[in-house]
Amino acid sequence: MNQNGGGAFGRKVGGVVLALIILSAALYFFAQSMQPETGGAGEAALAAERIKPVGAVRSGEAGAEALAQAQAATAAAAPAPEEVVVDGPSVYDGLCKTCHDTGVAEAPIKGSEQMAARLDEKGLDMLVQNAINGLNAMPPRGGNPSLTDEQIRAAVEFMLP
Repeated sequence: MNQNGGGAFGRKVGGVVLALIILSAALYFFAQSMQPETGGAGEAALAAERIKPVGAVRSGEAGAEALAQAQAATAAAAPAPEEVVVDGPSVYDGLCKTCHDTGVAEAPIKGSEQMAARLDEKGLDMLVQNAINGLNAMPPRGGNPSLTDEQIRAAVEFMLP
């Protein structure tokens, strides 16, 4: 057997391993140089903001004062309530007509005898409650949870013959 073949193989493997180590070190230092610099006051402030407690417990006069200040700040930051427009035709055109103009999923067609029969059978209040709570394939509030009860009533009244 040839003893020299084993030594040459070991040197080749050792050379490949050494080359891989040098390549890994070079890639590591290259990747480190591509990273943005860390530290500084901005990052410290962001870190402090992220780890601050969500709330605090206060009692006595200090707690009452802090609560009053927090409530005043919340009230000042709250947007003024928008005036809700109660307009049956606009609610109907925006949402209801998709099904009630064509009778999709057996929805009664606006102004039809079907609507008149349901009004006679159930009454206006029950029709409005069905529109608010949903019935059969119709989702609650016609699929728009932001509609008020008054807007729903106006749309139902608009659909009647």
